[in-house]
Amino acid sequence: MAENEKSSEELIAFVEELKSKWVATIDALVDPLMIVDLDYTITKANRSMAEFTEHKDIPDILGKKCYKIFANQDKPCEGCLMKNAAETGKPCNYNLKDVRKKYFFEVSSQPVYGSSGKMEGCVQVYRDRTEAKALQEQLVQSEKLASIGLLAGGIAHEINNPLGGILIFSQMLIKEMPEDSPFYSDVKEIEAATQRCKGIVERLLDFARAQPSDIHPKEKSPIDVTEALKSALRFAKVHSNARKTEITENWSDEHYLVMGDRNNLIQLFLNLMQNAFQAMPDGGTLNLRSYKEMRGNIAMGVWEIEDSGIGIEPGHLPRIFDPFFTTKEPGEGTGLGLSICYGICQEAGGVLEAESKINVGTTFRVVLPIYQGQAEKTLKGVQTKS
Repeated sequence: MAENEKSSEELIAFVEELKSKWVATIDALVDPLMIVDLDYTITKANRSMAEFTEHKDIPDILGKKCYKIFANQDKPCEGCLMKNAAETGKPCNYNLKDVRKKYFFEVSSQPVYGSSGKMEGCVQVYRDRTEAKALQEQLVQSEKLASIGLLAGGIAHEINNPLGGILIFSQMLIKEMPEDSPFYSDVKEIEAATQRCKGIVERLLDFARAQPSDIHPKEKSPIDVTEALKSALRFAKVHSNARKTEITENWSDEHYLVMGDRNNLIQLFLNLMQNAFQAMPDGGTLNLRSYKEMRGNIAMGVWEIEDSGIGIEPGHLPRIFDPFFTTKEPGEGTGLGLSICYGICQEAGGVLEAESKINVGTTFRVVLPIYQGQAEKTLKGVQTKS
C-alpha cells in the first residue's frame, strides 16, 4: 500500500513538473498566444499575450472575449478565421490588419480537442509582422521610384534640348520685336510656357537624382537635422499662407545628427512645409517637433510636420508617394514633390510616413537613423541657428 501511495505521489510530481515546464515553455514564446473556446472566450494565455494587453497579468484576461481583450472591440475581429478552423477541423493562417493601431498580425488558428475527442476551441498564435510589412512596402516603393526615376531622367534630358532651343529663339524674337507688334504678346506667352516646361523638366531631373544610387553615391556627413529643418522653415515662411498660420516648435533637448546631405534635407522639409501651407488656404496651425524613438534596436530621430489643413482622402493616402500622383488642379503640380521627399529619406537610410484625417489635418513623419559615430563633444559643440 505504501508503495502504491509512493508511486501515486511520484506520478503526481512528474505530472506537475511536466505541467510547469510546459507553462514555462509557452510563457517563453515572444508571440502572443491564447486558447479560446468556440464562443471566443479565453481559457488560457501566455505571458506575452497578457503583456500585450492593458491588463498585464494572465488571470486578468481569462474568461474574457478574445476580441475585447486583443482588439478592444465588441465583436469578432474583421478577417478572423477562427470559426473556419473550428468548423473544418483544419489549421489555418490569416492576416489581421489595423485591429490594433498600426499593427499587422499573421495569425495561426489550430483546433484543440479534449480527452473525449470533442473540439473545445482553437490555439491562436499572433505573430507581429508590422515591421516586415513596412519594409516590404518600402521595398516596393523603392523599386517603383528607382525604375520611374531612370525613365524620368532619360525623358527629361531628351526634352531639355528642344526646350532650350525654343526658349533661346523666343527670347531673340522678343529682343528684336517692338512691343507694339501684334505678335509680341504671343511670343511672350511662348517664352513663359517654355519656362514652365523647363521647370517641370528640372523637377523631373531632381526626382531622378533623388533616387538612391550605389554606382555614384553622394558624399555624406553628419547633419543636425533640426537645424536643417529650421533653415527650410525660413524659406517656407515666404509662402503667402504662412502669414495666416500659427507655427509652433517643440524640439528635443538633444541634437540628433544623421548621415546625409544637408541641401537634400532642406529640400525635403521645404517641400513638406509648402504642402502644409497649401493645405491651409485660410490659415491654421503648423506644429513642428522632434524626438527619439527606438525601432527594433536602432535609435531613430523623428521629425514631424503636422498641419491642421484639409487632410488627405483615405483612398489617396497609400498613393501619395507614387510619382506623378497629384490631386491638385491641372497645371498646379506635377506629383513629384512627395516622391522626391521619399527618395531623400530613403537615401539617408530612413523612411517618410504620413497620417491624415479629412478636415482635421495631416502629419508627415521623417524617420532617420541617428548617427552612432558622433562623439559627445560633437553633440555639445553643435550650434543650432535660431
